[in-house]
Parts: sequence; structure tokens; C-alpha cells
Amino acid sequence: MDRIGKVQSAFAQAFPALGRPRLRAAWGGMIDTMPDVVPVVDRVAALPGLTIATGMSGHGFGIGPGMGRVVADLVAGGDVGHDLSRFRLSRFTDGSALIPGPSL
Repeated sequence: MDRIGKVQSAFAQAFPALGRPRLRAAWGGMIDTMPDVVPVVDRVAALPGLTIATGMSGHGFGIGPGMGRVVADLVAGGDVGHDLSRFRLSRFTDGSALIPGPSL
């Protein structure tokens, strides 16, 4: 809460006309991420009908609309219009080298 208070004060200093923002709630917790910091967006071969879309980390909010469309097409069995091989689940078990995403 101390850090949040500092952010509120910094905001008020940067935008004096708006003042110090009041908060309704605050939350802190874990962000889902994969070992290589790349999401998994794939069908699970061993469980037909199961599709996984996870590990979006903090990027999930920003890429949500586009990724939502891609995942919906994947679930429906349609053409997703993109090469999803970088997001395949099997990269953790097929012996390929894990290449860290851009945030590492």
C-alpha cells in the first residue's frame, strides 16, 4: 500500500489539475507466464476438443481482442490466419530449444 500511495502522489504531482486519485480497491498477485515467456495457444493433441490459451502474462490485456479472435477460430476449427507454431504446447516436450520471448 505504501508503493501505491507513492504512485498516487506522483500522479497528483504530474497532473495537478486532476489531484490525487482515490482508489476503490488494490490488488497484487501472480501473473501467469511460461518458462520462455511465450504464451501457449494450441489444441491439445492427447485430449481432442481441449484448447489451451494461457501464459499471456501482462500482455494479455493489450492483445486480448486479437488473441480472442484467434483462439475463437482455433476452438471452432477455422483458419486462424496466423502461424501459431511459436505458441505450440509441444515445445515443452518435443526436445526443441526454448527460445526466450522478448522480455528476457
